[in-house]
Amino acid sequence: MITKEDLLLLIDNEKEAILQRGNEFFQCAELGFREVKTVKKITDLLDAWGVPYEKDVAVTGVIATIGKGNGYHIAFAADMDALPKKDGTGNIHSCGHSIQTTMALSVLKALIDSGMMEQTDCKVSFFFTPAEEFIDFEYRDDLIVRGKLEFRSGKQNMIALGCFDGVDCVLSAHANGDQGTKFDVGSTLAGFMAKKAVFVGRAAHSGAAPHLGRNTLHGATLAMNAISFLKDQFDPTKGLRLNPVLTEGGGSVNVIPDKTVLETYVRANDNETLFEACARVDACIEHCAKALELQCMITNAAGYLPLKQSKKVNQLVKENMLKFSGPEEIVENPVSGASGDVGDLSYLIPTVQFGFSGIKGRFHDDSFEVSDYENCYITSVKVMLGTIYDLISEENNRVFPKDYEQKKLKYLNIIRIKN
Repeated sequence: MITKEDLLLLIDNEKEAILQRGNEFFQCAELGFREVKTVKKITDLLDAWGVPYEKDVAVTGVIATIGKGNGYHIAFAADMDALPKKDGTGNIHSCGHSIQTTMALSVLKALIDSGMMEQTDCKVSFFFTPAEEFIDFEYRDDLIVRGKLEFRSGKQNMIALGCFDGVDCVLSAHANGDQGTKFDVGSTLAGFMAKKAVFVGRAAHSGAAPHLGRNTLHGATLAMNAISFLKDQFDPTKGLRLNPVLTEGGGSVNVIPDKTVLETYVRANDNETLFEACARVDACIEHCAKALELQCMITNAAGYLPLKQSKKVNQLVKENMLKFSGPEEIVENPVSGASGDVGDLSYLIPTVQFGFSGIKGRFHDDSFEVSDYENCYITSVKVMLGTIYDLISEENNRVFPKDYEQKKLKYLNIIRIKN
């Protein structure tokens, strides 16, 4: 079989083409489930390289598989979507998903050119996934109503469709904001659930007879205070984040408000904390409403589960990072309050998502841009490609899902909850 050094050399030989593709995808910024031009660029390349693929998966997703064996099955998950610009002039890849897409194509091309997949019984599937960013709800909910989707996230829909059935491990990578290092490994992402509470009361004249009303703004304010006190009852290391907002306050200054809407994300670093916090937030809302004789309806929208990474695969990732950086340039096990649907995959399948630096400006902001092209597009690709090589060439490196079918059933029951 080809050596790892020969495999990585193929990336150096493709460097100019890789950087050009990276720039093209960065300029092609589209919102989730609208990545039409991005998909066209991806499938044009796959057609040119003779790689079979399935498209229009969960509206705009693409899956390409190389290798025909029934042995170990590796998935590379790459997001495609972008965010709207703050100035309203279009969209921008201000979370770096275009880099993921470029990375996946670079790894795929190297594996094809090497002929390595013909010498093994392993498979590598490349999942170009739509709609990781949790935004644009009106458009996505319309797709759900029309039966095009079940969930607001690309990976969630792909999981429900069975696209990841039979996958043994998932690999991914994401840009990070740490300019003092090259990589991070073993990071966490918080999970979250989106909640909406509608308080319903009774209107009355606020000057002449306020006592005849039931003020929903009072109920929502009381609930917000209860929720703020709740945060102190969880260990800080659990990463609980609760920041409720009033999205509808209720009417005129001369009328006791009879409808107020409170919305919040419940975020946490692990599933147990997330589920417990969701139940206790509901209790805060329900009991505060009851105390003021208000009605209250709570609805939940599926968010993302916490990211819990495979330690064994991350050890391989780190070993490959050390070929291109010193240990002081690798941050281990950072904790993040951000969320991503890769966390849902990690609940079901051994998953890693390492971080790479090379960005200046702020994430989710129009100032975002690639500054270190070598680390983003070349070195990080080599780390990923080296990890895949190690998984394919040495069976002892491999990890496998446990109780996948049972976990998937439980997972779907969790994210389908609406009340």
